[in-house]
Amino acid sequence: MEAIRNLTNEELLRLSNEESKKITKESIVTAVVLLCAEKPFEKITVTEIVRKAGVSRTAFYRNYDSKEDVLKELGAGVIKKLNDFFEGKKYNRDGRAILLDLLNSIKKNASTVKLLLSSNQIVFEILCGPTYLEQFLLQETSENRYDTIVIESMIKKVIIEWFKAGMKESPEYIAAYCSNAARVIWNTPQTESE
Repeated sequence: MEAIRNLTNEELLRLSNEESKKITKESIVTAVVLLCAEKPFEKITVTEIVRKAGVSRTAFYRNYDSKEDVLKELGAGVIKKLNDFFEGKKYNRDGRAILLDLLNSIKKNASTVKLLLSSNQIVFEILCGPTYLEQFLLQETSENRYDTIVIESMIKKVIIEWFKAGMKESPEYIAAYCSNAARVIWNTPQTESE
């Protein structure tokens, strides 16, 4: 409370504006998520978004250039959560553990991932991108470059299909499946943890 008393009027106004902007953006994002539950993203208009969010059109365009920007921000939020989750973890080249954590994170954020995937945004591709898979695919030499490309593509496709099919198989099963498939391509022995 003492810290608030020591703020100038200008600082209080700026703080208030920052909070207001944050609430406006959260309202817009929530409106997009709710509207996407009703119909495809492509058919949603900015007018519908602002009406559902309870904000003005001016407030929308003060924060976003387009409705696609809302999805990009939403995707960036998921990516930040994933980055925060993975930051500082030591996998010691245990690809199965990396994939298992990634799959569990996707499952935990299923509604957001579904929205990103259904809207055909490239953001979902980023979720399964090299930030996480590169640790799994890291090889000692560049001779394996094409193997790495094949494995990365396979893992992304399996994750997307697993998600689209309703994530019926456990994350453990999918992680083991991808690890085994990668092992066949690389012809590497199984580790003790697998």
